[in-house]
Amino acid sequence: MIRIINGANRDRHSKEMADVFSLRKRVFHDLLKWDVKVEGDWEIDHYDDANPIYVLSYSPETKRLRGALRLLPTLGPNMLDDTFPVLLGDKPPIRSAAIWESSRFCIDPEISQDRGSNQVTIAAAELMCGVGELGLASGLTHIVTVTDVFLERMFRRMGCPGERIADPQKIGSVYAVAIAWEVTQNLLDRMKEVAGIDQRVLEEPMTLEQARVA
Repeated sequence: MIRIINGANRDRHSKEMADVFSLRKRVFHDLLKWDVKVEGDWEIDHYDDANPIYVLSYSPETKRLRGALRLLPTLGPNMLDDTFPVLLGDKPPIRSAAIWESSRFCIDPEISQDRGSNQVTIAAAELMCGVGELGLASGLTHIVTVTDVFLERMFRRMGCPGERIADPQKIGSVYAVAIAWEVTQNLLDRMKEVAGIDQRVLEEPMTLEQARVA
């Protein structure tokens, strides 16, 4: 089950957003040991003040948050252009109304440790399918992201390998890479097939701009 929350109204969803920021701390700070800003039990940064869209995946059985990601337009502040331009190589900054950035993609570590089920693939694919549905409704051409090579392999297994924008670079303790996905119906269908998703993941069709002002 996918839920969309925008940054402008996140104060009206304090419980949900507390769960998101807490999950991000457990994944990026505690588990992956990334050099991220932590405030108490939360991982939160200045991009969370730029009115992003949050895509949240909930378990239909337990109703617990199982994964989340953040979307930002590349015409505004975003991690690839403003924090990690080294990952662009010799490419120019990406600034386009038709290209949005996905960041802070994370899955509940308890699900990740459940090797006997397909929950990781389902939760991850549901998040990416939510992005795909938003992107198609909005006329986007691409989604870009900064990730590490481990998650890049997971995206391949999900049926959405994407294309490297430039070579990976060692940043802190990880090899980071920038990836671009072309937003197409074929990609969305392939991800749903891999995860066994046979219906729309958004409750109602919506564009990114509709999501930002909802």
